[in-house]
Amino acid sequence: MKKLVLALLVLTLAAGGAFAQIQLSAGAGGNFAVSWDSVKMSQGGFTVEGLLTTSGGGFYAFFDATYVEADVGMLFGKQKMKQTIGSASTDTDGASVSFLTLSLYGKYPIDLSGVTLFPMLGMQYDIGLSAKQEVGGVTYEADSEDLPDALNKFWIKLGVGADINLSDAIYLRPSFLYGINFGTKDNNDAVDKSKKTPGLDVSTFYHGLDIRVAVGFRF
Repeated sequence: MKKLVLALLVLTLAAGGAFAQIQLSAGAGGNFAVSWDSVKMSQGGFTVEGLLTTSGGGFYAFFDATYVEADVGMLFGKQKMKQTIGSASTDTDGASVSFLTLSLYGKYPIDLSGVTLFPMLGMQYDIGLSAKQEVGGVTYEADSEDLPDALNKFWIKLGVGADINLSDAIYLRPSFLYGINFGTKDNNDAVDKSKKTPGLDVSTFYHGLDIRVAVGFRF
């Protein structure tokens, strides 16, 4: 019984020590993001490639607990489409889009005296809110029921960030993230359908960058 009590006491003290190391903070900032969704189809030496580039920026708020960062934000972007057939290519403007973004990252802080560096790994879910495109001076907007299939996407992201102390309570947090996503439902359905064509080779790659700067406040 004495050994059991001693073991429980040690575990309690260890848990208390770990909890004492958790520093809570929160903040907000802005970001620039760009993504590239590419599809390549080849058959009998003939190749068609499509590249959808979405670039823009937004803002986000975060909550931090030393080893975990949770974010919620808004992202606004403009799409451009490049299609290459053989040696010829064409560029066309796409829709203006907006997203609600939800993110969760694990991070490992490394104290460098006044600056804390931390690698990050986590996930982000983009929820499409709007898609508008101007054609011939007329603006067309996608119906809300079409947005989830056309815009929603899930990301796995990794990168690095830093907390630069401005005071004991305030810090500047720049971060850089690279991610891959698994495509929208519409994209995946179209690709799956194309792969059923005999002799047609189809490959995809969806990825992007996110550059962020925020100000944080320790509790």
